[in-house]
Amino acid sequence: MTPFGSAAMRQDVLSLPPLDPDPGRVAYIDTETTGLSGGAGTYVFAAAVATPIDCGLRVAQLFLPEPGMESAFLHMLHAEIQQAMGIATFNGGSFDLPVLRTRWVMARMPGEFTHAAHVDLLTLVRALYRHRLESCTLRLVEERVLGYERDDPLPSAMVPEAYFDYLRAGARGHLEAALEHNRLDVISLVHLHSRLLRRLKGADVDMDADDWLALGKHRWRRGARADGWRALRNATGFAEGEAAATAGLLITRRLVRRGSVGAADSLLAWLESTARNDMRVSVARARLLEWRRRDPDRALAVVEDAQRRMPDEAQELELRRERLRKKVELRGRDRLGRRHDRGQRNVGQVQLEAPILDGMA
Repeated sequence: MTPFGSAAMRQDVLSLPPLDPDPGRVAYIDTETTGLSGGAGTYVFAAAVATPIDCGLRVAQLFLPEPGMESAFLHMLHAEIQQAMGIATFNGGSFDLPVLRTRWVMARMPGEFTHAAHVDLLTLVRALYRHRLESCTLRLVEERVLGYERDDPLPSAMVPEAYFDYLRAGARGHLEAALEHNRLDVISLVHLHSRLLRRLKGADVDMDADDWLALGKHRWRRGARADGWRALRNATGFAEGEAAATAGLLITRRLVRRGSVGAADSLLAWLESTARNDMRVSVARARLLEWRRRDPDRALAVVEDAQRRMPDEAQELELRRERLRKKVELRGRDRLGRRHDRGQRNVGQVQLEAPILDGMA
C-alpha cells in the first residue's frame, strides 16, 4: 500500500556470483513503456529495480494494471530508487528518467522525481566498445561484451503491444513474456556495469590498440588525464595500425601544448618509422618542423620522403611540398643577401680604417 492506493509489485532474490570489480550499492533500473516517443501520452507500465544485497541480487518489479493506478506505481518506484546510493540505466539519461519525470508531473505527484547520482551504461558502451559493435543495442552488447545470447521470450518491439492487449482484453500470455523481458534486461545491467568498470581500469587482458585508444579518449574527456595519458601510451606502444598512430598523434599534440616540442618531434620520428604508410604522421611532423622548430628544410625532406614511401598519396602532399620548396629557396636567397650585405659592410669598414698614404710617395 502507498498513500495513493495499492501498487502491484513482486520481489525475488537471485544468486549473484562475486562481481570483479564490485560496483557497490547501485540500483539498476529498466522500464517498459507504451511507446518510444517519450511525450506526455507515453506511460511507464512496468519497471524493474535490481539491487545487489549480501545474499544475492534483489529484483523488485512493479506493474501498472491500469492507468488510474499510476500515482501509486510512481510512488513505489520512487521509494525503491531512493534507497540506493546510485542508479544505473541503459539509455536512461535520454529516455527512462525523462519519461519518469514527465509522468511524475502528469500524475500531479508532490515534489520532484529525484534520485541519486546516475550512470548511463549506454554512454560507456558507446565510448569504450563502439569500434567493436555495429550497433549498441542491449542484445548485441550482451552477445559481444558479456558473451551470452539471450533466449528472449518477446522482442522489444512487441512489448508495448502486449500491454495494450492486456488492457483491451485481459490477455496475460504476452504480458508475462513482456515482464520477463524487463526482468532479464535489468539483470544484464548488473553484469554489464561490472564489465565496464573493468574496462575503465584497463584490466581486460585482451585489449588491443583500438581498445586502449577508446579508453584513453574517454578518460581524457572525463578529466582523468593521467589515466587517459597512460591509456594512449599503451595504444601507441602497439607501434602499428591506425589506432596506434592516432594515439601517438594525440600524445604529440598534448606534448606541443606543454611546450615539449623536442619530445613531440622524437615521438613523431618514431611513429614515422613504424606507421610508414600513415600520411597523417608525416604531415604532423612536417608541420611541427616548419612552424614550431622553424626548420622548413627538414620539413621538406619529411614530405618528400613520404611521397616516395606512399606514391598513391603523393599528389595530396604536392601542394605542401611545393610551398615548402619555395620557402626553402626564399630562405636561401635571404641568407645569401645577408652574407653579401655583411661583406659590403666589412669592405667599407676596411676602407674607412685604412692608413692615409703620403701623396708624394
